Amino acid sequence: MATAILEIFLSPFIEICKDPFVEYVVLPIKRRVSYPFTYKTKLQRLQDLTGKLKDKRDRLQDSIGDAERNGEVVYVNVTNWLSESEKAIEDAMVAINAEEEAAKMRCFLGLCPNLKTRYLLSKKAVKEASAIDQLNQQESDLHPFSHRPHLQQHADPSVFALEELQSRLSILKQIMEALKDPNLNRVGVWGMGGVGKSTLAKEVHGLASKEKLFDDVIFVPVSEKPELGEIQKIIAAVLGLNFDVEDRLVRASHLFQRIKDKKTLIILDNIWQKIDLNQIGIPTGADGKDCKILLTSREKHILLNEMGAEKEFMLQILTLEEACSMFAKTVPHAKDPEFDAVAI
Repeated sequence: MATAILEIFLSPFIEICKDPFVEYVVLPIKRRVSYPFTYKTKLQRLQDLTGKLKDKRDRLQDSIGDAERNGEVVYVNVTNWLSESEKAIEDAMVAINAEEEAAKMRCFLGLCPNLKTRYLLSKKAVKEASAIDQLNQQESDLHPFSHRPHLQQHADPSVFALEELQSRLSILKQIMEALKDPNLNRVGVWGMGGVGKSTLAKEVHGLASKEKLFDDVIFVPVSEKPELGEIQKIIAAVLGLNFDVEDRLVRASHLFQRIKDKKTLIILDNIWQKIDLNQIGIPTGADGKDCKILLTSREKHILLNEMGAEKEFMLQILTLEEACSMFAKTVPHAKDPEFDAVAI
């Protein structure tokens, strides 16, 4: 009734004053004057919005529970939204539960309702409703809400005592410098079988990961007859991608999109023949400017002619001193003088 009277009283002024004065002075006054008389309506709207938010929160929590049981990681913005929603729901329930008490309160003479209490409650209901409405709208932007965790590759402990094997330490430093060079994208290491190329590649993997030179560092062992699909699976597992398609070209497209905007080091170890990087999904050329590739092979021409290595390093066999030192650390009693001749 009071609101209707206010409408009748203010409507002539609103119709007459078609200027900013109405928008910035009259209408705000009208809204505030109506607060004590419309608090029930505003609380009802708050209750409706809170109910919707509770439903969305509960559904999201159930989905997150399923994802976590499957080993997936929930995005930070999702957990933040849940925390904010929990707080907003608690604040809203305080206001909603205060409605009955506000209805009982009277002015100091006891002749009329306590308009101040109703005004404050109505104002709080508007504020809380605005916050909850915003959270309801944000919920649609939270999907997907989780992802598979990145597979952490750990290189096997090196058999090299790098502080003593100076030839290996020297070439390791050169390779790391080459990988840091912005003008180089493909670096190769070659040498005879058993000379330690894979071990050196694992040293590079561990060092690049430790120094955080790249967003992702991926070690891929390549067989004599490489299966591109298997190479894709290893890379995808480290990147946390979940392939739901079997087509290799589609998977290559997914890998390409994931890698091209990240600083990535991909180590392809033990290459025997040319591998088409594009068919795997490894960016090349201008698209692959942030993607570094370390290649190892027994054959120099495969690295340079087939794989386009821009810089190559030959891994020689150990020097006699290094070989003796490594042998002494590996074989029990190797330092016994009786075995010197046999050891050498």
